[in-house]
Amino acid sequence: MTLTYDKILALFKVHLSEYRPQLEKALTAIKALETADPDSEEFSQALADLHVSATVLEPYSEGMVEAIDQYTEDRPDDDE
Repeated sequence: MTLTYDKILALFKVHLSEYRPQLEKALTAIKALETADPDSEEFSQALADLHVSATVLEPYSEGMVEAIDQYTEDRPDDDE
């Protein structure tokens, strides 16, 4: 089955929309870890949140890499 460029772009955008919220959660946790007292509950919670985000992001990242590869490989040349 051959995917058209428009379909590949649409799939890439789906990956972006699924990836972004998970990435934002990870960034929020990182910011908390940078400012919180390491002995605080806030730090422990941020560490747990980052662990969950990293675990969830791993398969999303693999999908994102595949989507980027597919997008760049099938992108029409501007020279034509």
